[in-house]
Order: sequence, then structure tokens, then C-alpha cells
Amino acid sequence: MKKANVIDLAHNILLKHIKPHMTIVDATCGNGHDTLFLASRVEHVHAFDIQQEALDNTRSLTKDLDNITYHHTSHEHITKLISNYDGVIFNLGYLPKGDKSITTHHISTVNTLKSLHEKNQGFVLIVAYPGHTEGIIEQVALQSFLDKQDIKYEVIRLPHITKKDAPLIYFYTY
Repeated sequence: MKKANVIDLAHNILLKHIKPHMTIVDATCGNGHDTLFLASRVEHVHAFDIQQEALDNTRSLTKDLDNITYHHTSHEHITKLISNYDGVIFNLGYLPKGDKSITTHHISTVNTLKSLHEKNQGFVLIVAYPGHTEGIIEQVALQSFLDKQDIKYEVIRLPHITKKDAPLIYFYTY
């Protein structure tokens, strides 16, 4: 039996919430695995990344699918570029097998979440990786931001109990 990892768990959470008619935003498309997972199950996916390499990797993996719009820009622009969506997912950190000095950043991540909260639309799933310096800073900023949100947001946080710097999953709906 395959050992489940954080992405498998995140995908299982998504399976409970996504429907075929939905439009989902992959805020950090990386190597395209989440984009592929989503585009195989929903009507449309918007894939964002600041790195051309990430977008190229995602396009290559999803070349047989025609329901994806690629955005070579920061996830900070989601609410400016897309008016209707049913959910947003983030897989924070750096591009696996890429330049580890290029990471998501706590300021842009929190700013994006603020703009998503203003829209008050759909769900948000975040996988955070506190196993590197910016990841720790980002996870602390993320936790602080979510702790201050109105009680109407039910935030689920799934930590790994036996490994201190293991990835965390945050999930909430509006």
C-alpha cells in the first residue's frame, strides 16, 4: 500500500468539495500536478505562477486538456483577473526540482488571502511548507492572518503530529 502524503490528503479534501461545473484557481501551479488533478475533474482551471519554468512544466503535463487558462503572474492578481471562481488552492514554497531561492512569500500570500476574503467566494485550500526559512515565516504569517479572521470562516488546520517541520493543510469555505 502506498504511503499517503500531504498532497494525497489535500486532494482527498478537494474531492469532497469540487464539482464538474466549477472553476477553480490553482494559485501556485508549480509542476502542474494539482492543475492536472483539478482540470480532470472540473469545468475550468486558472493556473498561476510567477516562474515561466513552472508554467512550461504545467503546460507539458496538461497538454491534452483544453480547460486551463495559464497566468504568468503572481497570485496577488487573482481577484483582478478572474471575476468568478468556486475555489482557490495554494501549494506554497518553492518549485520542486527548481531554484529553491525562488519561493512564495508571506507578504504576497497574505495579501492574496485578504483579497480573496473581500470577494468572499468559494473555498480556499492551502498547503504550507515550514521546512525552509521563508516557509516558516510564511506559515507563521498565514496562521496569524487566519487566527484574526471573522468566526464565519471555519478554518481546518491539519498538522503532522510526529514531524515538526512537516507540511500543513489549511482549508476553509466562505
